[in-house]
Amino acid sequence: TGTLLESLGHHVTPGCPSADFEGMFRAWTDIVAIGTALSLTRGLKGRAPTPELIEGVGRSALRHTATLAPTRYLEAVNQIHAFGRQMAQWFDPEDGSGPDILLSATLADPPAKIGRFSHQRDDYVHYRTGPEGVFAYSPFCSVFNASGQPAASLPLGWSGDGMPVGVHLATRFGQDETLIALCAE
Repeated sequence: TGTLLESLGHHVTPGCPSADFEGMFRAWTDIVAIGTALSLTRGLKGRAPTPELIEGVGRSALRHTATLAPTRYLEAVNQIHAFGRQMAQWFDPEDGSGPDILLSATLADPPAKIGRFSHQRDDYVHYRTGPEGVFAYSPFCSVFNASGQPAASLPLGWSGDGMPVGVHLATRFGQDETLIALCAE
């Protein structure tokens, strides 16, 4: 894709944002767990979260939230906001040397086999942050879900066994038009 962009007249250089990715993944994991627990608690209406009612990932998210401090939600939201500022700074440093677009893969692995992300498992935190977890599989999209910056995924290739391969493009805040124009190109 870099070669394709260069053939269209774009200047492509290697780069990687410097931001607290691990902290963002952990904060996002806690925010999702707290939201899950809120929804499940309301839906259960006093019933126990048994395997017949709630899948393993949901039950373990409930258990995880019980280990969190009452202030964790707001702390995690603040971490996400700080992460967004770190990403914004990378795109728009004071010296004006930031990139217009960040190009990455959409996913870190080929399309997941059925069952890889089954909710029957009972290990919410590992399910999200472990080496075979959600963030290991989709780190690039997660970054921009958290930062809130414009991003898009385009199916621009195929793996050797015929599976689609996506390219992820992202840009600085307020540059949606630049992103959409590049996607159209």
